[in-house]
Amino acid sequence: MLILIMSLGVVGCGQKKASQPKQEEAKPAVVQKTITIGVMPDVESIPFIIAEKNAYFAKEGVKVKLEHFKSAKDRDSALQGGKLDGMISDVLAVVFANEGGIPMRIISRNDGNIELMAGKTSGIKASKDLKGRTIGMSTNTIMEYTADQMIIAGGVKPEEVKKVAIPPLPTRFEMLQAGRVDAAILPEPLAGLAVKGGATVLNSSDAMANKPGAIAFTAASIKENPEEVKAVFRAYNDAVEYLAHEPVASYIDYVIQSQGFPAGVKDSLQLPVYQKAAQPDQKIVDNVVQWLKAKALIKGDYQYKDIVDDTILR
Repeated sequence: MLILIMSLGVVGCGQKKASQPKQEEAKPAVVQKTITIGVMPDVESIPFIIAEKNAYFAKEGVKVKLEHFKSAKDRDSALQGGKLDGMISDVLAVVFANEGGIPMRIISRNDGNIELMAGKTSGIKASKDLKGRTIGMSTNTIMEYTADQMIIAGGVKPEEVKKVAIPPLPTRFEMLQAGRVDAAILPEPLAGLAVKGGATVLNSSDAMANKPGAIAFTAASIKENPEEVKAVFRAYNDAVEYLAHEPVASYIDYVIQSQGFPAGVKDSLQLPVYQKAAQPDQKIVDNVVQWLKAKALIKGDYQYKDIVDDTILR
């Protein structure tokens, strides 16, 4: 009996010690990375505006800061300063970034339409009439690239037109409206305003099925924050789904205010049919690189796999 009582006491002591919780070491708080994305005052950025408005980023568990820029120059300066993880951009800008020593990768193409249009007093009725006429554009950019494709499609050589460098979009729009250039290439929302003012659309990137727009992120951000970047695109796809089914009237005022679109654009704004995130067409990427090489704007020989990421949208 004595032995039995002693053994039970030993077991009880062991259980008492085992039941005492161990003091855990304090763990440092995890600071979630905020993904900063540069957006422009264009229709391509609208899915990101909606994702922010409808809290789709928060739903996906990612912190996102949208930085609004009025010009591609300011956006690219922020990128060079290391202030952006990603941006609404185009294939040309991504190639230029890599050429300048900033590794960028295209994750998805984006949706937006660029239109080549003639002024209401120019007398130009078709692209073939552009020979010898003035066309307002920003040179060495997506605008000039797109204009060249449309001019060639109309049976005219790019060197047979007079390209007038007008980088600021509002100025280009005003010069077209005032008849100071015969034609111009414009994106939405200014393209819609120009048509409302009497301009004639000659061709568009939609009609050409040649849209070199891109959503790109730095290679470093993709490597260091892959889950956050994946969450960004899940939220983007949620916004695309919303835009496909929600009446435009329910969000257009918010978009116009957020994007700083000009007054009067509400009745003329043409929104694209937004598609869920997908890699760009390789033919378009290859064609852009060839165009840049032909104009001696780049020295590198960029392949599709060099500038397009294939990990995020898997």
